[in-house]
Amino acid sequence: MRFFSRVAALAATLLIALAAAAPAMAAKPVHLALGDSWAFGFGATVPSEGGYVPLLNQALKSEFDCSPSDNPKPDQACQQLELVNVAVGGATTPTMIANQFPTALPLLEERNTNSNPRDNVEVVTVSIGGNDVTNPIIAACLAGITPSCISVIESEFAAYRSDLDQALSALRTAAGPDARIVLGTYDNGIGQCFLTQLNPAAPLLADIVLENQPAVIPSGQGLHDIMRDIGADYDVEIAEVFGDLGPADWVGGSDCLHPDDSGYVKVAAAFAEVLQN
Repeated sequence: MRFFSRVAALAATLLIALAAAAPAMAAKPVHLALGDSWAFGFGATVPSEGGYVPLLNQALKSEFDCSPSDNPKPDQACQQLELVNVAVGGATTPTMIANQFPTALPLLEERNTNSNPRDNVEVVTVSIGGNDVTNPIIAACLAGITPSCISVIESEFAAYRSDLDQALSALRTAAGPDARIVLGTYDNGIGQCFLTQLNPAAPLLADIVLENQPAVIPSGQGLHDIMRDIGADYDVEIAEVFGDLGPADWVGGSDCLHPDDSGYVKVAAAFAEVLQN
């Protein structure tokens, strides 16, 4: 009788141990996505499938080495890479910090500081900044690139620089030194929408805002230059999207900002080019 009691007690102990270990055994590496409507996939026929984030996640599963081993294992890829996308359409850098970081930072801190290297957040992808500056600059500049327009651009850029510095600093601190963090630039779809009918110079204004092309902004920097500068401070890589999308890659019409399905394929390719190297 005592024998069976001991067996039952041992079995119970093993079941408890297995139950406790189950979450750790089931844990997977993570691809965390943050940002605005580009990261959400607005404009895609099915955002959860055709936005750049799910397309990129699928590519990384077959071509991204996420092995915790010090020896590279590209042939094993990252087939279990779990996608956690907390991006929200319309997000600005401050609203991303306020509304997405309460989910993102604890996930990064929990996964990337525990004793299990196989459940790390391996990749963080971010699209943010367009909504920070678009509406104020359109309001100030659509009638013409005047001194007051340039003043608004510089003011909006200064605020974005400060906010982006705060955001990328927090992400790098929470993620640790090894996680790959990639921030994407934008492209210019203004030529495919109604703003060009209001002012034929609208596409030129968008080029100035994004890349300072032609050089008009006194600081010498466009929005993307700020991304590159702040990104370099925190070992954040830049996915260069500007110039990749063609006229057929935008929603167009009353939508001046969002890629369509073919556009998101190209955005995903720009991120993949960074992460697969």
